[in-house]
Amino acid sequence: MQFNKTVIVTGASQGIGAGIVQAFLARGYNVVGTARSATKSKELSASDHLALIDGDIGQFETAQKVAQLAIKRFGSIDAVVANAGIF
Repeated sequence: MQFNKTVIVTGASQGIGAGIVQAFLARGYNVVGTARSATKSKELSASDHLALIDGDIGQFETAQKVAQLAIKRFGSIDAVVANAGIF
């Protein structure tokens, strides 16, 4: 059995965040990508190794949902890339 590490990427819906997600996926990681409109991203599509979740990562409830999804779907959280921009 191959163990895939899991990374959470905030600000994942476009630009640098989407590029970070794609780089981790290309290296065999499981990724949970979050952004206010992650599921509407033109650069990413959910797959067996990519879960997308909408929400403001600055809100506790969103952070909790993201962590719970990573554990439930992939079994671990091995890294977090805090890429979300704050305006």
